[in-house]
Amino acid sequence: MEFGKFKYEREKGERERGKGKKKESELKELRIGFTTGKGDLTRTAEKAKEFLERGDKVRISMRLRGREKAHGPLAMEKFKEFLEYIPVAHRVESPPKRFPQGISAVVVKE
Repeated sequence: MEFGKFKYEREKGERERGKGKKKESELKELRIGFTTGKGDLTRTAEKAKEFLERGDKVRISMRLRGREKAHGPLAMEKFKEFLEYIPVAHRVESPPKRFPQGISAVVVKE
């Protein structure tokens, strides 16, 4: 048997075995702003619901720019308020953390 043919047959077998594997969940990211209005927050929360129902993890990040960084506690309140807008039962995998550029958290479906 030729080596090239042998190699092809082996790779073909590996592809066949890999077809039955379950798709792993992806990490999707949604970004909100400090001054984002309630209507836009609810629309973004609906998008998070879609991702969570598909089985994906969702990273929610709030980017703080300029003087917004000086209002950390207020930004954290707004971030937690956004988490309450998500209409599907969810669990916060990593709690909201403050970074120099903003706040970030990962949410998964319960």
